[in-house]
Amino acid sequence: MKKIKLAIIAFIATIGTLEAQMGARIDQYYMDPSVIIPAAITNSENGFVSLYYNKLFTAVPGSPQHTLFNVGIPIPKKNMAFGLMYMKETIAFSELHNAYATYAYSIGLGGENRISLGVSAGILSQNFDASKAIYYDNDDPRINALMFSPPVIRADLRASIFAKGENYKAGFSFSRLPKPQFDYSYYNYTAKYDLQSQSNFMFEYAIDLEEEFKLKPSVNVGMYNWDYMYYQFNVSAYYMENFWLGVGMNNILQMGYNLGLKIYDDVQISYSYNVPVGRQYGLLGPMHEFRTNIGFGALGNGKGNGSGDDSEGGDSEDGEGGSDGKGGADGQGMSESVRKFKAATVKSIEDMEAFGLGNDSSGITLPPVPKVKPEPGFYLVAGLHSSEDKANNQIKSLYMKDVYAYKIYDPRNKSFYVFLKHYQTEKDANKGTFYFEASVPNVWVREVK
Repeated sequence: MKKIKLAIIAFIATIGTLEAQMGARIDQYYMDPSVIIPAAITNSENGFVSLYYNKLFTAVPGSPQHTLFNVGIPIPKKNMAFGLMYMKETIAFSELHNAYATYAYSIGLGGENRISLGVSAGILSQNFDASKAIYYDNDDPRINALMFSPPVIRADLRASIFAKGENYKAGFSFSRLPKPQFDYSYYNYTAKYDLQSQSNFMFEYAIDLEEEFKLKPSVNVGMYNWDYMYYQFNVSAYYMENFWLGVGMNNILQMGYNLGLKIYDDVQISYSYNVPVGRQYGLLGPMHEFRTNIGFGALGNGKGNGSGDDSEGGDSEDGEGGSDGKGGADGQGMSESVRKFKAATVKSIEDMEAFGLGNDSSGITLPPVPKVKPEPGFYLVAGLHSSEDKANNQIKSLYMKDVYAYKIYDPRNKSFYVFLKHYQTEKDANKGTFYFEASVPNVWVREVK
């Protein structure tokens, strides 16, 4: 049997009289905010899967480790999202399984600002693996009560709120609302304890640096039973969202670095390494965390409608969207197989209109837009993208639905916007949103000064 530290045994042995806590520590919380703020499943335009694994205090046998599987399925067209999460927390010979289903609803606050409310229902299941423990006293009834009791399962609820804007993300969550109690019985001995409530607050802000670079500081603050507080800081530098490198620390002076890479359009991998400083170093050892994120788009489907790469087009008025002033102009609903091929290099939305509808979108060539400040005014926007390729894909997708669109680049946030129309006044732009409301959901007005 594996030998574990006396301190861990002492902690488990007193479980009948103390409130015990197994609380996951996720160092790379900023990569997928929904792992600690469930309502953040609305943060992504497309569905995704996140996988985490970490090992804390590797110099201590039986130290905590966490395995996490998180799925987000946003439906931007209906302003909502669904999520599934499973996490296994292991400390010594104790295992806690967490499984939740989440529903979140997103509300627009104007521009790119949105707020999401989420509720999660799930179960907690705790069990003990006798093969991973060593008895210091084979007759201790408390240890036996834990070892030979069947797994205990309790229901749990979580509530969360998440806000997102052009350069920030923030959220708050509160879990273990019913404060589940675990009971273990072995002959005439009974052990009982409550899992502490757990709350988290997260904030991230994006700062534009030189061309293609961003700096993103973030913080995660957590509390157990509104008493014990912990916090984690991280600052990462991003290059075109394709590579990032950062440093972090927490409230007990454990410091380290993290790095990540986008290896494919919708596939990311990252790694975090932390080292306790001072006398803790030799006692606890370093910590490792691995993360993989796979977007459903990498699998060839799962892209959300609305503000994503698969936005829908449709009817409009006042000359917007169609060659004859109607979004539902000639060619509406035509499959690509019956469309004629016509080659054109498109450098503006006027070029798109001159190209006409009913053609094969493969004939459209979209050269890179100059990375300078676009023409001032108000743009009716259908999508925001970190890469120009994604913007081009959405433009062609909208064209296949008989909606004209083009792109601009905003140097302030190093992002590409797909827009449907350019206006001189905000009043006219707001009117334009109604023309596309039924066919291109979630359009918004972007002002360029």
